[in-house]
Amino acid sequence: MEHKGLAEGLEDELHPTTTDDARLEEIGFTEELERKFSVWSLAALVLCLMGTWEAVGSTMAQALIGGGAPCLIYNYIWCFIGSLCSCYSLAELGSIYPTAGAQYHWVAGLAPEKSRKTASWFTGWICLGAATCGTASAGYLAGTQIQGIISLCDETYVPKPWHGVLLYFAVLAYSTGVNIWGSGPLSTMNLAAGILHLTGYVAIIVTVAVMSHEQSSHFVFKETTNLTGWSNDGLAWMIGGLTTAYAFLGYDAAAHLAEEIPHASRNVPLAMVGSTIVNGIFGFAYSIILMKGVPTVLQLLESKTGFPFIQLYYDATQHKAAAAIMALVPTLIAMAGNAAGLASTSRTFWAFARDKGMPHSDFLAVVSPRFRIPLRVVLLVTMLEVALGLISLGSNTALTAVLSMATTSVYLSYSLPICYMLRARYKGTTQLFGPFRMPPAVGWGVNILAVAYLVLVMFFSAWPITYPVTRLTMNYDVVVLAGWLIIGSGYYLLRGRHQYSNPISNVTTFRE
Repeated sequence: MEHKGLAEGLEDELHPTTTDDARLEEIGFTEELERKFSVWSLAALVLCLMGTWEAVGSTMAQALIGGGAPCLIYNYIWCFIGSLCSCYSLAELGSIYPTAGAQYHWVAGLAPEKSRKTASWFTGWICLGAATCGTASAGYLAGTQIQGIISLCDETYVPKPWHGVLLYFAVLAYSTGVNIWGSGPLSTMNLAAGILHLTGYVAIIVTVAVMSHEQSSHFVFKETTNLTGWSNDGLAWMIGGLTTAYAFLGYDAAAHLAEEIPHASRNVPLAMVGSTIVNGIFGFAYSIILMKGVPTVLQLLESKTGFPFIQLYYDATQHKAAAAIMALVPTLIAMAGNAAGLASTSRTFWAFARDKGMPHSDFLAVVSPRFRIPLRVVLLVTMLEVALGLISLGSNTALTAVLSMATTSVYLSYSLPICYMLRARYKGTTQLFGPFRMPPAVGWGVNILAVAYLVLVMFFSAWPITYPVTRLTMNYDVVVLAGWLIIGSGYYLLRGRHQYSNPISNVTTFRE
């Protein structure tokens, strides 16, 4: 790695945007977005978008069904390790290519020249579907959790599916407003949400640890229960443990905002890795304390709130108002995560439109001169999320199928650039790394572990949670993803391949 002289390094520190602009031009793009994020505000955005400890509480029912408390605890450990390997792998690539396209730009720089254009386009198409579903899932969780809090506080309330949809729409309205009119102070709002994420965590774990019924260590670490109907306990265990894989989605959001932060090659990897480590540690402690406070598994699963963690908070405090306030913390973080996800997802759409990878690219690639954001794609992503919410009015199973695509499609988008990175390492070609770089031997091991983890999660994500499988309990994850890829294939063959401009065309990181 080349080292800059003192004068050149000092100039970079005084004029970071000049260095960032030059790097973008070297890659093949011009500066269009304002670099308004700091490394702290970007890390806070990723902390809230991932919302690991909040997601563990919101989705722990699947783990309790699949294997009880140990299913959550032990699966969390390997998902944390696997996610760290994946995060480090992607952070290294983000340091090389600090652009909003992230995964599909990385594939464009790593794939063989003959297949580079096609591989890059399909990675981008997968990213669009993954980001939309992942962002919508955070908003839908926030809306339905508000519904659960109402159920806790008002015993006469009868929850209806359309109530949750309206609350979901309210969350989307908030997120859209923040991204448009609050784009200036968005970084400050991210810091505030990050503070709530951390202080709320401390308040909740202390309350649960002190006031809840304390389960034995045997219950937390050894006592397994299989309520799935699957005869194979190992299969039930793996399916149930995927709830922790969902809790680690989203660290790539920092990479999609690379064109809005100074010193992106350094700060984007720091935000990705730092937020994943902090969330992982907090989530592990939260999982243990939460399981120590479980009264009985069935009591939580049968809660009228629809969320076991809300019932657990009430069982611990025996006070509806206190439990509601505690439950409001992860709900507010889910709202912040939806707003952060909209920012990240809209930049992914914008980058893909800039590369002419989607219909009406010229129209969608415009950056609003007034708001200094890609306003049109912000509104497009919001409309897509609204459409997903409308699906549930006809069939909640259909909505669940679409949202469940989030884990598989996001992890698929992670695995593709890492696989191409492994290919480049195998070829032993000249490597032009950024400031965030793993030693070669470490890079090999981390990349291999990352791919193994991602493939394992994608495989078990396709299984239904319970058996026997019915039309309502079937896992349509793979069907939805296949449909999305078929639609993309049709567009690419008919039009996309003629219009898509291969990104990263004038910088080849790996030369054969």
